[in-house]
Amino acid sequence: MPATVTVRWMESGQLRMGGLDRLDQVRSSGPVWVDVVDPDIDALTALGKEFSLHQLALEDCLRFPQRPKIDAYPESLFLVWLVPRMEPDDRISYDELDVFVGSGFLITSHQGASPVLDDVFASGDPVLARGAEWALHAVLDRAVDDVFPAVDYVAEQLDGIEDELLERADDGQLHRLYTMKRLLIALHKVVGPERDVVRAMARHETLISQEAYLYFQDVGDHLARVADSVDTYRDVASGAMDIYLSSVNNRMNAIMKQLTVVATIFMPLTLISGIYGMNLTVGMWPSTAAVWSFGAVIASMLAIAVGMLWLFKRRNWW
Repeated sequence: MPATVTVRWMESGQLRMGGLDRLDQVRSSGPVWVDVVDPDIDALTALGKEFSLHQLALEDCLRFPQRPKIDAYPESLFLVWLVPRMEPDDRISYDELDVFVGSGFLITSHQGASPVLDDVFASGDPVLARGAEWALHAVLDRAVDDVFPAVDYVAEQLDGIEDELLERADDGQLHRLYTMKRLLIALHKVVGPERDVVRAMARHETLISQEAYLYFQDVGDHLARVADSVDTYRDVASGAMDIYLSSVNNRMNAIMKQLTVVATIFMPLTLISGIYGMNLTVGMWPSTAAVWSFGAVIASMLAIAVGMLWLFKRRNWW
């Protein structure tokens, strides 16, 4: 399937759209934003010639997935940004945005539809009028906002798991707990490198103005909040794991305690029944010849059992 290329530019204060064939006509009018959906080698090669994009960066646009990073080239910066998305089966998938930003241009490349870019395009705010770096800020700011729902979802799940663990721990909760820990690890692997990307922008004042970087710092602050939340909930997940293990151990101890009580009660009863089960009858009291002897033995065994239960209960052993 061939790539879909959309060119956006400002004209008379209005945002205009066109195809790749309009690029030569509009570049001189101001900053342009080129969006490439399902990139292929032909579209990227044409853009590479037009904007002097480095071949290594173009190759990265054709390989999915990449890790978040920023590479500096003579004519542009190349960014790889991952946007996490929660799936119905408690799994995180990623929308990858490959971005070139240079003097007077912004190029975004991605596979399939990008909800982040769609929201930026639909906002009606002509961010492109201020420059390519401001359009990049709008994209990253919107992308970071998509991380918070995933973190909030994990937080809600962990709160529910903790409440259930305090009532009764079972293997189903353990499975859910491990799932949440995997989600937190996946988020941590993305958020950390993206913070480094934002910090690295400060070193490229020729393409990212000082005024614009102040706004990128706000994006970095949001990422820091996400990172802190992820670290906090990783500790919460570890604490929930400790609660699970403690609950299982306590339940096991309670079971062993009950079994020990039952075994202890039956020890003297077994002794008595063993003695009266011997073949020796001479000298045994009560005599086996007495009619009441069986009832007396059973009554004594019941009395011993009840007495031991009373003693265990009084000492809080059971």
